[in-house]
Amino acid sequence: MPRIDIEALEDEWEEDHHLLARRSRDLSVKARQRIEQLDTARVLGLDRGRVTVDLNGEVVEAALAGTMRGAKAAVGDWVRVRPAKRDDDRPRIVAVLDRDSVLTRTADDVDDEERVVVANADQIVVVLAADYLDGGTRFLDRVLVAASVGGLDAAACVNKLDLVADDDAAMAEVRAVVDRYEAIDVPVRVTSALTGEGLDELGLLVAGTWTAFAGHSGVGKSLLFNRLVPDADHRVAATGRYGGRHTTVAAWAWHAEALDAWLVDTPGVRSFGLGGLAPDQLVEHFPELRDLGCHLDDCTHTGEPGCRLTPGMVDPTRWEAYLRLRASLQEGG
Repeated sequence: MPRIDIEALEDEWEEDHHLLARRSRDLSVKARQRIEQLDTARVLGLDRGRVTVDLNGEVVEAALAGTMRGAKAAVGDWVRVRPAKRDDDRPRIVAVLDRDSVLTRTADDVDDEERVVVANADQIVVVLAADYLDGGTRFLDRVLVAASVGGLDAAACVNKLDLVADDDAAMAEVRAVVDRYEAIDVPVRVTSALTGEGLDELGLLVAGTWTAFAGHSGVGKSLLFNRLVPDADHRVAATGRYGGRHTTVAAWAWHAEALDAWLVDTPGVRSFGLGGLAPDQLVEHFPELRDLGCHLDDCTHTGEPGCRLTPGMVDPTRWEAYLRLRASLQEGG
């Protein structure tokens, strides 16, 4: 016998069910006004239909209203919440509000199905491992593009400094990465979550903000969180330089009281697709290429007449990243 969703039926037939129309565009002006009078809450985490929200400073568990089934919320979303009507009930989310910023990714560059990493965040900090900077910076270049598309500021954190502190060549590579990205106004902090080095500087970068952290598996995000948000109590796995099992399985926002900040940990991923972006749009999200003032407004700097790009104008590694990403997006198109 099929399972009957009693909560959904109750939502359909309750006295103010017209507030929960299946499409917001079908709501009357009066219904919209009633929804706008409900409290707003911030989504902190999602787990199998349960939505944890910050409602007026109190962390509570809510549920999507019956007629919101199929709607998607993400960590960081602002939502309208209807209070619980019974002591044994939960507050119900009846609307997801428009986003001021959003970080999305696709499975790869040939896939155009976007997955929301975080909504309404102020910035994204990409964590790299100091002993694996080549792969880390490739990941960083992709997230910088996604952040630019979604309206977030971006920064980088080179972690695990303790693994290379005695290696002159490796330390020179760390300094080169810092110089490369700070030259395009991307703040870079160098840390060791193990020893605590650089954590004060990282804390100042995220203080007073909603900041999401992203990175490959094994770069030390969970240990960083344990340092910045002791109450988070993340599991820390032993991982090698090429990654390992994920210690974070779902995005979650934690309050770092000492920093007056909300920090969002996201699962480690091996790829960060940009499949929702057209190849010719990529140049708009490389700051060193965006405002060259070429003859053509939509110059892609790949041979168009009147292009003002000259050799040495752009860091060679960043130029290679641009060409590599453009080629990958062209394959996806």
